[in-house]
Amino acid sequence: MSYYLVKVLVSAALIVAVSEVSKGSTAGNAIQPEPLTLERALEMAERLQPELAEARALIAAAEGRAKQAGAFPNPDATVRSESVGSSRNAGGVQNLVGVSQAFPIGGRLRKAREVEELERGRQILDLEMRLRDLQRRVHSAFAEALYQEKALETRNAIANGALSVVDITAARLDAGDIVLEDLARAEMELAQAEIELRRAKAMREHSLVELRAAIGDPSLIVGGLSGSLDETFEIPALESLAANLSSHPGIAEAEAVVRVQEARIDLAKVRRIPDVRVESLYRRLQGPREDAFDIGFSVSIPLFDRRRGRLQEVRAEAVAAEARYRSVRSALSVQLHEAHAKLASALANSRALKTEVLPRAEIVMNAAESRFQAGDISLAKLLPVRREWAEVQFSYVESLGDVMQAWADLTPFVAKSVATTP
Repeated sequence: MSYYLVKVLVSAALIVAVSEVSKGSTAGNAIQPEPLTLERALEMAERLQPELAEARALIAAAEGRAKQAGAFPNPDATVRSESVGSSRNAGGVQNLVGVSQAFPIGGRLRKAREVEELERGRQILDLEMRLRDLQRRVHSAFAEALYQEKALETRNAIANGALSVVDITAARLDAGDIVLEDLARAEMELAQAEIELRRAKAMREHSLVELRAAIGDPSLIVGGLSGSLDETFEIPALESLAANLSSHPGIAEAEAVVRVQEARIDLAKVRRIPDVRVESLYRRLQGPREDAFDIGFSVSIPLFDRRRGRLQEVRAEAVAAEARYRSVRSALSVQLHEAHAKLASALANSRALKTEVLPRAEIVMNAAESRFQAGDISLAKLLPVRREWAEVQFSYVESLGDVMQAWADLTPFVAKSVATTP
């Protein structure tokens, strides 16, 4: 087999691999011409994610409970006949018609409604907390998809470079400048580059699956992404973020739980006071044909059940809610400092690679390829230089991905409240 035929076959294999990589993107663009932006992905997630719909439904349910908790109890109607079939009762049969009404005292209805209204407020904060976490997940998935696209481009460039080396090696072999072993080594490098190219394509597809899941529509067609890993970030001052930490929905929600439990303690106390029931009856005496009225009051005697267990329960839950509030505040403070430090470090590494390492790697590789093409160095000296250049390229791409992921982790501490409620 001639070396030119080998070169043609290798070139054809690379063309097929590259065409397979770009096929999915071309088909997607035909269905969805506009690439997906991060802002669009966030908007779609807020509209499509089932967990947000669940949170909004829970808010509506809490509102219904608040209305029900403040409702006054319905009266009871009474209709009965007494002394039916008794021959000893001089008054004969007595027919009674009346009503009885329970009157909650101690402000129980007001306090019950207050508990449910506070619970509704907590549900709203829970929705905001879920929304911020969703924004973080979508941002992270979008950053990962961008990173995989950039990695795919880099793998494509490496494969093209390997193909160029095969062309040059084959030409030098025909000229009798190198041995067959060098061409085999170059072809081996190209084959490895093609393997990594296919792997990068699979990783990109997987990242798009994760992005669709984060948005909330697994069947969503994503033709492409509009965004850049090279986006410039301005790190917010840590002091300003820490000062606004108390407005984070996670802390606000934990504090709302404390208020709900305190209100439940008040409600448990007033529920120990029994309702007063008033009964009014009209009585018809059939024997003497006379009318009479009965009026009475009744109240439950707290002899056996004084609801002490319920009061102990809500007091313990209030202590637990207070402890959870302190725990959440501490955990979010640690997360804020870690995310800020991670972003600062990732930005510094990315900038150093871009300004100090990448330009020098390009100079070294271009010089080595020129010398190899001119026959001044062997393939054994060129390949290590190309591998180092490829490592530098991927180090830079990974650093950009680290920046995007770090920014996604910091987003919940920067985002403003945008949750909508029913």
